[in-house]
Amino acid sequence: MLRGLFDRPLGEAHFSALSIPGEPLALLENICGLCAGSVADFCSIYLHGHGSAPAAFACADEARWGDARTAPLSALLEDPAAVIGQATLTTEPLAAGGRAIGTFVLGSERRGDGSAQDGRVAGVLTTLISMALEQAQQLAHHYRVSQRLQQALLPDRLMRVEGLSFDAAYRPASDEAEVGGDWYDAFEIGNGMIGVSVGDVTGHGLEAAVSMSQIARAIRSAAPGANSATALLNYVDGVVTSQGLGMATAIVGIYDPHSKILRYASAGHPHPVLLSPSGKTFVLPAGGLLLGLGMTPASPEWTVTLTPGTTCYLYTDGLLEYRRDIIEGERELLTTLERLARNGPPSAAGLHEAIFQTIANTDDVATLALHNASESHVDGHWVYSSLPSSAGIAREALRNALATVHSQDFADDAICAAGEAIANAIEHGSDAAGACFEVDYLQGTDASRVTVTSQGHWKAFTPRPERGRGIPIMRACSSNVEVASTAHSTKVTLTLSHERPR
Repeated sequence: MLRGLFDRPLGEAHFSALSIPGEPLALLENICGLCAGSVADFCSIYLHGHGSAPAAFACADEARWGDARTAPLSALLEDPAAVIGQATLTTEPLAAGGRAIGTFVLGSERRGDGSAQDGRVAGVLTTLISMALEQAQQLAHHYRVSQRLQQALLPDRLMRVEGLSFDAAYRPASDEAEVGGDWYDAFEIGNGMIGVSVGDVTGHGLEAAVSMSQIARAIRSAAPGANSATALLNYVDGVVTSQGLGMATAIVGIYDPHSKILRYASAGHPHPVLLSPSGKTFVLPAGGLLLGLGMTPASPEWTVTLTPGTTCYLYTDGLLEYRRDIIEGERELLTTLERLARNGPPSAAGLHEAIFQTIANTDDVATLALHNASESHVDGHWVYSSLPSSAGIAREALRNALATVHSQDFADDAICAAGEAIANAIEHGSDAAGACFEVDYLQGTDASRVTVTSQGHWKAFTPRPERGRGIPIMRACSSNVEVASTAHSTKVTLTLSHERPR
C-alpha cells in the first residue's frame, strides 16, 4: 500500500492535499481523496460529534463503494458485507490532546493479504491526521483568543464632540488565521483638540493584537506633547523600533472641532477618502514609510477642512486588497461610497457590508469615519494642503455653500473665478512640505466675497501662449479682483455682486 501511495511522482496536488488549510474538514477530504485508489479502494474518516456518517469520504469507484459514503461506523464495523459487500477493512482510532476524537477507515477489495501493511499505513496516516486536527484545534483556540483580545482592545464606544459624529467598525478576516492587528481610535488631546488614529500591524494572531494595543497606546500617550501629526508618528516609530513591536502602517490626525480642520500624517497607510454632502468622493494624500523600519517614516502633515455634511473615512488595507488588486479595490470603494451616499453618508459597518456582500474579506478591516454633523452655513473658512488634488475639494466646498442661497448662474461664475484663484494659489504659492492655502467666503447683502490666500510670494513662471489667462477670467466672472502680495503670502479677493449683469 505504501508503494501505491508514494511510487507515483509527487506533484503540486499531493503537497496541496497534505497541507493544513484553515478548515480542518477540508484537510480530511484532501487526505481521503489522496488515499482512495492509491492505498485503498475507499477511505472514511469519522469524527465524534459529527453525526453517524463519515465527516470525510472518498472512493475509487462510486458505483462499487458509494454506499459507504453515508454508512454509520457501527453498521460498517458490525456487518461490513451487508453495507459494502466483501472487503477488507482497516481501522485506526484518531486522538487529539490525549482524547479519542474519531476513527480512520480504509477499505479494499483485497482479502487476506497485506493486512499488516494496511495497518502500518493506516497507523502512519492516523498519526498525521491526529496531529493536524490537534493543530487545527489549537489554531481555532488561538483565533478565538486573538479575536476576543482584538475586540477588547478596540474602543467600546467613541467619544462625543459637538458638531462631529464618529463612527467606526471592525470586521475580522474570513480566514481565522488572518485575525489580529488592525485598530481605530479617537481620543481627547487637550485644549479642545481631538486625536484620531487608524493602523494595521503586519502579521496576525495574538502577537499582532498585542503589538497593535501597544502602538495605539503609544500614539495616545504621545499626542498631547506633539506639535504636529508628522512629529507624533516619527516619535511613535522610535517606540515601535526600540521595543521590537514589528512593523505597522498608521495614520494619525489632530482635529480642531472649532475650525473643523483635520491635520494628519501617514506612515505607509492607505489614502483617506473624503465624501462631500453632494455625494462626490475625493482621494486625500498619504505616503510615508511603515513604522518599525528605524527610518523617518511619516509623510508631511496634510490639511483638510471638513465642511458641513462632509465625511472623512480612514481605513486599513483590508478594505482594498480583498481582490489582490489595490487599484481595483480603491475604485470599488469610491463607487460604493458614491452609491450609498444617495441615502446619506454610509456608516463604517454599512460600508463594510456593502463591499463584502458578495466576496469575503481576506484580511481584517478597521474603518473610522469622521462626519461633520454641524448645520450648514453660508460663510466659511477652509484650509487645504497646497496640492493639485485639493483644488476640486475646495471648489466643491464653495459650491455646496453657494447652493443654499444663490442661483446656478451666480454659483457658476463664483466657482469659475475662485477656481482660477485656487489654481494659482496651488501652483505659484509655497511648495514647502505641509504648505496650505485658505479659502474664505463671506455672504454680504449686495455682494459676496471669496478670498484665496496662499503661503509665500507667488513664484515666477515662464510665460507661454496658453498661460496668463487666470486674472482675465477672474475679472470676467466677478465684479472686482484685488491681488495683495507680500513676502509671506498672496491674497486674491473676488467681489461677486448679486446684481451684476451677465
